[in-house]
Amino acid sequence: MKRGIAFGMLVVILLTGCSTVKPYYETKEGKRKQKYYNDIQYGRNAHPKMKF
Repeated sequence: MKRGIAFGMLVVILLTGCSTVKPYYETKEGKRKQKYYNDIQYGRNAHPKMKF
């Protein structure tokens, strides 16, 4: 009985630990926006088109 409870708790801990949310800057949209703003700030392109 104790072994089953310990195994269940271990499974719950492992599942919740592996499902973290990515920071916004690591998502596809975040990378695209970061590139757009860097282009404006560092002058690579005077008026780049933002793709929505």
